[in-house]
Formats: sequence, structure tokens, C-alpha cells
Amino acid sequence: MDRGQGAQASHGRSRPPDARGTVGARQLRGRPGTLLSPPWRKALRTLHVISSVGLLGADSAILALVIAGWQGADPVIIYPAAHLLGLALIIPLALLSLTTGLALGLLTPWGVLRHWWVLLKFLLTAGGTLLALFVLVPTLEDAAATALAGRALADPFALVKDSGGACGVLIVTVVLSSYKPFGQLPWMLVRKARHLT
Repeated sequence: MDRGQGAQASHGRSRPPDARGTVGARQLRGRPGTLLSPPWRKALRTLHVISSVGLLGADSAILALVIAGWQGADPVIIYPAAHLLGLALIIPLALLSLTTGLALGLLTPWGVLRHWWVLLKFLLTAGGTLLALFVLVPTLEDAAATALAGRALADPFALVKDSGGACGVLIVTVVLSSYKPFGQLPWMLVRKARHLT
């Protein structure tokens, strides 16, 4: 195996196809002109990492607050603060993480439908964003309104489960990004086999 073939094989295991090669990433994706230049790719990846880490931090803060509320801390302080974090941080960071992740998939050699880990991470992020928008933040709003009205929450532990589940999903996405497991999707393996023959 010559050096070019060895480099191509190593890229197939751990990195996306090299856009500088003779069979470049644009040809492999079949969508010419959709790839970002390296500086823009790094900027987009940096924005994605910042929004994803910020989202995990904000959700962890909410989890800490609702655990405190479940254990008997003053609900008039706890639940309005948690709702404020949901509105000010969870929603915008979730949307930013989702859109930058999708852009990275569409505009870089990784693709969205090439690797299992990218597809799984996208589905988890999309599902988590929908849950944040339509379940977690509205539930926090109801809890805040109930606390400010001087009434007790019917089930404070439900918020702990919701927020803890969201944190768990975000941790899974971090693990997927770090380890990039499961290899390529089946149709990519077939496509690669056809390309080699």
C-alpha cells in the first residue's frame, strides 16, 4: 500500500475525507460547492461546541435548582429562577446547537447521513430541542406560576426527572462526538464498495 492509499485508509477510520485529495470531499458528497473553507469550518465548529457546552451547563443549573425545590427549598425563589434560565438560555442555546450541528453536517465532509454517530447526535439534539420547547420550559413556567400563587406543586420530582433526562441526552451527544462510534451507515458502505470496484 503506498502512502496515498494509507492516508486515505486512515481518513476512513477516524476523520472525514480530505477536501484536498484527488477524490475530494466535494466529489464524495456529490454536491459541489457546499463545503466551507477551513477558517469558516473552524468558526462554525467552535460556535457549535460553545452552544452545546453552554446548553449542558444551563440544563445542569436547572437540574440543581429543581433538585433543591424537590428537597424543600423556597419554591418562590427556585422555580421562577429555573424558568428564567429555561427562557434565557435553554431555548436559544438548544436552537443554536441544533442549527450549527445541522450546518456542520451539510457543509462539511462528515455529512448528516454518512456516519451513525452524526445521525444519532442530530436526532438526539432535535428531540431534545423539541422537548425543551414544548415540555421542559412550559412545565417550568407552570411550576413558577404555581409557586408565585402560593400553591404547592403536585409533583416536584417530575421536574427533576425531566431536567435529569435532558442532561443525560446531552451527555450522550458529547460521548458520541468524542468517540464517533458505529462507523458509516450501510448505504455509505455500499457506495464505497461500488466506488472501489
